[in-house]
Amino acid sequence: MSHFSPLLWLCAVSAAALNSFTALDPTGAYEQYLDALGENTPAIAAFFDAAESGVFPWTIPGVSEPIPSPVPDLLPQPPEVVDPVIPSEPEEPVSQFTTVDASYFDDALFIGDSRTVGIAEYGNLKNATYFADVGLNVYVAPTKAVSVKNVGTVTLPQLLSQKTFGKVYIMLGINELGNDLDDITAKFSSLIDAVRAAQPNAIVYVEANLHVGPRINRLNEKLAALADGKDIFYIDINEVFDDENGNLRADASGDSTHVYAKYDLDWCDWLCTKAIVR
Repeated sequence: MSHFSPLLWLCAVSAAALNSFTALDPTGAYEQYLDALGENTPAIAAFFDAAESGVFPWTIPGVSEPIPSPVPDLLPQPPEVVDPVIPSEPEEPVSQFTTVDASYFDDALFIGDSRTVGIAEYGNLKNATYFADVGLNVYVAPTKAVSVKNVGTVTLPQLLSQKTFGKVYIMLGINELGNDLDDITAKFSSLIDAVRAAQPNAIVYVEANLHVGPRINRLNEKLAALADGKDIFYIDINEVFDDENGNLRADASGDSTHVYAKYDLDWCDWLCTKAIVR
């Protein structure tokens, strides 16, 4: 057999491969490659053509080779950079009050004790009406008769029925301090209700009492809660007369419960800055 030329050997191998293709190609994967061979092309060439296309004896026709899943990147990733949230500057609260002149008080009624008497006598809101008396308190205010300038001596219900008011200022509480604070507040609330019933269109101003001690401070807190910001408003004169410790200034008062007469003008000027205009 050593006398056979290499060409004869190749033919012999090709013939053997061609004759045994049923065994080598049990799945029929090489069928299209064999059909494409020329007449003089050895059958073994079909193996090489198929291999270049990724087809092997174990390949099942019509079934694609699985695509390998991507390998996840195992390298650590840098953290996501998030822009910091910078809080906006808080807006300044818008005051509901405006500044007016003395004519605003021409249809105003002031209800109060000796501190309101001082405003009536030494202040400059002369066209306002004052239902004020030394020692007046929430317990007697609905029934006590008081002398009212240009009106006469009347009770509060009588006054409210005789005149129409656009604003009603109430400052009571210091003379009542010996009583239970909740009870004082309840009586004050009833007084507001009576005013609102007689003067439904009037703006009611609850005036803070002067800072004459810690007990009055607690009462002021309770009275402030009676304001609704719609028809009833709380105003606090203590911002004018307080010292650095939150007490009535010594230079503004001779008895720690009233301001000197000259400061009633400052009080009236301050009232002009705390007006509700509709």
